[in-house]
Amino acid sequence: LTNMKFLSQPHTSAGRSPTPAALKYYVEHIMKTKDLTVADEVAVKEKMWDFRQEVDKLLREATKTLAEKTKTLAVTATKDGDLYYAGAANILDMPEFYDYELTHNLLATLDQFDFWWDILERHEDPFYVILDEDFIPRGALSQCSFVYYKFQTPHVSGAIGAVGPSRLNYPYVIPVVRYVGGLIGEFTSSW
Repeated sequence: LTNMKFLSQPHTSAGRSPTPAALKYYVEHIMKTKDLTVADEVAVKEKMWDFRQEVDKLLREATKTLAEKTKTLAVTATKDGDLYYAGAANILDMPEFYDYELTHNLLATLDQFDFWWDILERHEDPFYVILDEDFIPRGALSQCSFVYYKFQTPHVSGAIGAVGPSRLNYPYVIPVVRYVGGLIGEFTSSW
């Protein structure tokens, strides 16, 4: 696994840990996602339902709901240049973000729409998991991952996603991100 670049050993005395390539392989080929319960689906839909007629309010509520359900930092970026985020305090519950420099770098990106939109434009897939190596060209966000879902509606297009450590609970986070992103498309398609 080390020769295949799936394990790294940062120090001679350290144990081996999975690389971003190994995590990406796990997510794409091995992992089994958990289905959302009907109760979870209903709870998410109820939170967003009252805001379904206005794009700005819908995207704000969707971002807030995603942060609450995944316990991560949720980010929504639109092609028009809007950036919404919620759950910044959630990252402080994760040991990776006890590192001041990493936390500072992540929080600094929340003021940079271009940072997020550049990442989103590099990937054609409507759904994608971004790990360390995809962040490296734009900054020091090692140990981070970004699971996002792109939405396209007659009035707005963009992406919504969850940001957290590389060891995110992918089997749970991925279906929640897909569901919330799908609801944005569902609610706005009838306008």
